[in-house]
Amino acid sequence: MKNFIFKVFAAFLLASSLSWTYLFMPEAFFSLNSRFMDFLFIIRGELPKSDKVVIVDIDEKSLKQYGQWPWSRDLVSKLIYKISDADAGIIGLDIVFAEDDRTSPHRLISKFAGVSKNLPNYDEILAECFTKTPVIGGYMFTFEKTDEQDTPMVPAVFIEHGINDSSLLQPSGVVLNTPVLQNSLYSSGFFNNTPDEGGMIRHIPLIMKYDGVIYPSLALEMVRVYSQSKKVDVIGDESGVKRITFGEFNIPTDHSGRLVVNFRGAKKYFKYISAADILNNQFDPKELQNKFVLVGTSAVGLFDLRSIPFDNAIAGVEVHANAIDNILQQDFLYRPSVAVVYDLIIIWAIVFGLMLLFSYIKSWIIIPVATLVLYGLFKIFFISIFQYGLVLNLLFPIMAFSLTLILSVAIDYIMASRQKEEVKRLLGKKVSPAIMDYLIAHSREDLVASRELEATIFFSDIRSFTTISEKIGSPDKVIHMLNAYMTPMVENIVSHKGTVDKFIGDAIMAYWNAPVVIEDHADKAVTSAIEQIEMLPKVNEMIKPLYDVEIAIGIGIHTGVVTAGDMGSYGRSDYTIIGDNVNLASRLEGLTKQYAAQILITHATYSRLKGDYRIRPIDLVEVKGKHEAVEIYEVICSNKNISDDEMQLYSEAVKYFRDSNVGLAYENFKKLQEQNPCRLYEFYIERCEYFIQNPDIEFTPILKMSTK
Repeated sequence: MKNFIFKVFAAFLLASSLSWTYLFMPEAFFSLNSRFMDFLFIIRGELPKSDKVVIVDIDEKSLKQYGQWPWSRDLVSKLIYKISDADAGIIGLDIVFAEDDRTSPHRLISKFAGVSKNLPNYDEILAECFTKTPVIGGYMFTFEKTDEQDTPMVPAVFIEHGINDSSLLQPSGVVLNTPVLQNSLYSSGFFNNTPDEGGMIRHIPLIMKYDGVIYPSLALEMVRVYSQSKKVDVIGDESGVKRITFGEFNIPTDHSGRLVVNFRGAKKYFKYISAADILNNQFDPKELQNKFVLVGTSAVGLFDLRSIPFDNAIAGVEVHANAIDNILQQDFLYRPSVAVVYDLIIIWAIVFGLMLLFSYIKSWIIIPVATLVLYGLFKIFFISIFQYGLVLNLLFPIMAFSLTLILSVAIDYIMASRQKEEVKRLLGKKVSPAIMDYLIAHSREDLVASRELEATIFFSDIRSFTTISEKIGSPDKVIHMLNAYMTPMVENIVSHKGTVDKFIGDAIMAYWNAPVVIEDHADKAVTSAIEQIEMLPKVNEMIKPLYDVEIAIGIGIHTGVVTAGDMGSYGRSDYTIIGDNVNLASRLEGLTKQYAAQILITHATYSRLKGDYRIRPIDLVEVKGKHEAVEIYEVICSNKNISDDEMQLYSEAVKYFRDSNVGLAYENFKKLQEQNPCRLYEFYIERCEYFIQNPDIEFTPILKMSTK
C-alpha cells in the first residue's frame, strides 16, 4: 500500500513538472520535437505519386546549354510561351525579375549616339508574354526596409475575421519585379520560405501582412486563381489565424497563417522537366496539359536548395509544389489552438496510467509491457498525424513515458531492495553469461583488475558489406540480416568459452583466456573459426530468400600478451583487452581479402595449436605500424577444394620464393594457377614477375603493408 501511495505522489510530481516545462518550453525543446516529427515522416515514406503539379527546372543542363542565370528576358518569354502552348493550366514563377534586362538590345545600343534605337526591348517582350499566358508572378518579402515604393496587386479581396494582427508575419520591405513586368501580371504571390532555427523547412507562410494589407503566397494565389474565387476569408481569433477559406477550399493553418507542409517525399517526387527540353521541344505536351506548372531552379549554383524531413538538398520550388498539392488534395496537417489542452491531457494520462500499470505487474514483464505501450503510443501519434492531420507534441509524451518508466523501476528497486538482481543485470552487460556466473561466484577475487596476460584474439568481418547493405537498401533489413548472421556466430564463440568483446559494425571481436584462464585457448579459437566458416552455408540458406544476398567472411586470429581490465569512464566502463597484439589481430583479418583466405593465423597461434588442422604458410608480412615481419598461415576449411598434391606443390613454391629462387617459384605458382586458379597464386606470380623483371632490386620475401 505504501508503495502504491508513493507511486501516486511521484506521478503527481512528475506530471506537474512536465506540464510546467511544457507551458514554459525552452526553444531547444521545439527543435527536438520537430526532429521526432521528421522521423515519423521518414517512417511513413513517400506518398503515391501526384500528377497535379509539374516543375519546369532551370537545371544544370539548361544553364550549360543556354548560359548562366539570369537569362535574357526574350529567352524566358519563349520558355513561358512553349509551356502555355502545351495547354498548361496555370504557370507559377518561383523567380523575381527585380532589375531591367541588361542584355536587351535597346539598352546596349543606347550607349552609341546616332544609332537607331528601334531595337527589341526584352523586358517589354516578357511583359507582353505575361499578358498572353496564364502566369502568376513571384516576388519576395523582406524583413528589412527596402526602397521599393510599389506594392503587388492581387485581383481578390482578403477579409479578416477576428484576427489579432500581431500573430501575422509582417515584413518590412518587398522585392518586386520591375514595374513593366509587375504591372503586366494578372496576379502574383510571394515565394518566401521560413525555415526553422535548424534550417529545416517544415512550415511555409500562406499569407503575410504588408503595409496593412494581406498578401498571398505563390502557392496560395495559384490555387485561388484556379478556383476563380474573388474573395478569401482569413478566419481566426485573438490567438491568431485558424484557417483560410475560398471557394471549395478550407485550409487550416497555425496562428501565423503558416501551413504545416505534408511533404510527399524526397526531391524529384514531382515530375521535373528540364527548361532546356522545353525550349528544344523535347518533351510531351501532355505532361503539362491542364497542370499546375512551377518554373524554378534546382541548379546548385543558384542557391535555391532547402532542407526538408526527407531530404537536405531539395529545390525551393518543390516546397511550393508540395504546398499546392496539399491544398489540392486537402490532406492537411494542422495544429489547432486547443492542441495545448490535448498535449497536457496526454502527459497526465501517460504518467498516471503507466505508473498504475507498472504497480500491478511483475518486474520481469515491465520492459515487454513498456515496449508494447511505446509501440501503441507511436501508432496513435502516427495515425493522428497522417490519417487525421492532427499535429500534437511528440516530445513530451515520449519524455512522460521514459521518465515514468524510469521512476517506476527506481521506486520498485528501492522499495523491494532488489540489489542483487540489479547487480547481475548490470554485470551481464559486461561479460558473457558463463564468465558473469564465475565472477559472481568469485566476487572477492580481484579478477577484473588491470593486468597483462596471454590471450588469443579473434576478429571476423563480412566481405563487401557496403555492397550488401546498398543492395538490401532498408536500414531495418540490414540490421535484421546482421542479427541473423551474428546470432549463431556469437553462440558458437560462447560455446567454445570465448568472450565476445564488441561488435564493430559488421565485425566481431572476441578473445579467449581472459578474465579467467581457458585451457588450449588457441585451439578453441581456431576450432570456433572453422565451425563459423562451415556454418555459413546454412546461414546463407536462411538469409538468401529474405534479403537476396550471400555472406562471406574473413577471420584473423593472433595469440599474444595483452592488457586486460575494466576500462572506460568513471560512470561507464567495460571489461576489455588492449595492446599491439589486438591491433595485429585486426590487421590480420584485413589481410584475408589480400590473400583470398577465409582464416589467417599468426605463427604465435600456430605454434600453440595441439589439434590436427590443415594449415599452409601464406607469407611473411610487415604490417603497418610494425617493424618486424610476422609469419602468417591459412587454416584450410573443408569447403576449400585443395588436394594433398596441390598442398605439396604450393609448399615447394613458397620455399623456393623465400630462398630467393624466384624462377622456380614462378614456375610452380604458374602450375598451381593453371590447375586451380586462385588470387593467392596470382599474387605470388605478380611478385615473382616483379623481381624477375627488376634483377637489380634487392630481393626480399617480406611484404610490407602500407595500409591497414
